[in-house]
Amino acid sequence: MLKVMVVDDDYLVRQGFIRIMPWSRFGLEVICEASNGMDALEQLAGHPVDLLITDLAMPVMTGIELMKQVKEKYPHIFMVVLTFHHDFELIRDALRLGALDYITKIELEGDQMEQILQRIVNRIGEQQPPDKVEYIKLSKDWSRIAWISDKEKYAELLERTAAMRMSAAQLKHMFDVVLEEWGRYLDRQMIGFHEQIHPQSWEEWISWLEQVRHRMQGDMGDQAYSEEVVNSIMKAVDYVKEELKDSIQLPIIARKVGMSRSYFSKCFRDIIGSTFQDYIRDLRIERAKALLEQTNRSISWIALQSGYPNERYFSKVFRQSTGMQPRDYRKSAGKVTHRP
Repeated sequence: MLKVMVVDDDYLVRQGFIRIMPWSRFGLEVICEASNGMDALEQLAGHPVDLLITDLAMPVMTGIELMKQVKEKYPHIFMVVLTFHHDFELIRDALRLGALDYITKIELEGDQMEQILQRIVNRIGEQQPPDKVEYIKLSKDWSRIAWISDKEKYAELLERTAAMRMSAAQLKHMFDVVLEEWGRYLDRQMIGFHEQIHPQSWEEWISWLEQVRHRMQGDMGDQAYSEEVVNSIMKAVDYVKEELKDSIQLPIIARKVGMSRSYFSKCFRDIIGSTFQDYIRDLRIERAKALLEQTNRSISWIALQSGYPNERYFSKVFRQSTGMQPRDYRKSAGKVTHRP
């Protein structure tokens, strides 16, 4: 499913558009919405969006300015204009910025919803280079870590990446994104986060990836666990990362990777270097720090996005981990404004 964000300053129009469109029928899913460009940029920091559908005339930050920033910061995101005015000059500017298509109000008044989505999906597949969709799927697969211990998965990712024949700039962009993701839940020293990483060819990237694998496997190998056990723990880490906003229970994760609760706990601690619960707490706090630094959303929203059921409990855990309340941390990071 391609993940969709809808941006429009008119709440009723936005909600109506989201509700009437048969998204799932065309492999699309609306995962977030925003009322202006600034709000959209803040949400993009915490949501894996593939398709942005945005109005153009909005307060705070216009759709055109939003598209400019998305094109620079998130070049993998497809963009479509949602306009209720025949402002052809704005539409022309949007198309020049790379918009795939534009949707007008009159199209939504008739029985044209399916045609609209079919047209957008077709243009994603036809008007854009076919490797762009593969680039998005590929980036997400490298961001997971099962390939570190799974030889077959690693070989598959190498083959898929080589087949895309990306330029040095494209490779660097992809792995910059992947590195940021790894840095949220892996030991940064172990993956070479302190190093200046500037491979100039795919062969040099392979060499660097081999070094990452050897560092990680060397650390895990000290515990003398079988490859099968290490693979299971790596899969568990990926599950945790993907479900961080939800309630994560050790017995369920252990069952998913085919291990008993007690053995899973021991293996996880030995291989990852932290207890399961401490690892989840640290990941959630790191996610909360990033959201506090990058957005002006409410503390209660950040608590939910970080996997905590309420603001009070979140603030208690955050203070225990950092020595600061979330609001104080935000101020120290320069985010002094607040918007509910």
